[in-house]
Amino acid sequence: MLPASVTRVAPSFFNIRGSFKIAGLLDVKTQASLVRLGSGDYVLLDSCDLDEPTARFIEEETSGGDKLKAIIHVHPFHTVYARRVHERFPGATLFGTRRHQHEQGQLPWADEATETEAFQRHYADDFGFSVPGGVHFIPDDEKLHFASVLVFHPNSQTLHVDDTLNFARLPGPVKWFIPEITRFHPTLSKVLREEKGAVQSYRAWAEQLIERCRPIRNLCTAHTHHLLDVDVEREVRRAYDKTRSVLDRHEAKHG
Repeated sequence: MLPASVTRVAPSFFNIRGSFKIAGLLDVKTQASLVRLGSGDYVLLDSCDLDEPTARFIEEETSGGDKLKAIIHVHPFHTVYARRVHERFPGATLFGTRRHQHEQGQLPWADEATETEAFQRHYADDFGFSVPGGVHFIPDDEKLHFASVLVFHPNSQTLHVDDTLNFARLPGPVKWFIPEITRFHPTLSKVLREEKGAVQSYRAWAEQLIERCRPIRNLCTAHTHHLLDVDVEREVRRAYDKTRSVLDRHEAKHG
């Protein structure tokens, strides 16, 4: 039996939900995903709060950690659990964004940052990657968590994404009217580059993302919930449609 925090999305893909509390009260959850590669080895996408049953599950699934070859961090501002998970699985190569490398320089990060093509070529046989266009990937304002490296896993028809896309089931009476919602992170308007062509670049990226989601059936997002066995292309298109007024205003101002 799987631990309560683990969902088997597909035979080769496990999504893990960890606790993450705001102000010590509101638990918005966060995620990691354990993925079996075509070689039979494993990688962990992101780090989160691993309780003991979940950590033991990862160890058992990866032959005591020997088959866990890498821990891959894809959101520049998701850094809280990087050290803890590395210490639990020190044999796995540690990949992160440039911000991970800068902010936690004491950890043994691999040279290639996850937002670069140099890193992404390492895993091209198993994953596809997408970095939002037209936005600041690492903005100066650390509250703006829009951008991340989106990870496609074609074998399981799954998209793993932190913050850039969000999915939530709404609580209480609201759910009778709007039971669930998929949207782009609400900080989009603040991370778009203030320059001519930024919106065109973002639109091109978003339209390509929608196209790439055509075969995708599972959406694993960092906070609250995941969305399984659905038309992810449709969900992402709806989310994109909700951003059009933001994009139009930015384009009218900056070109």
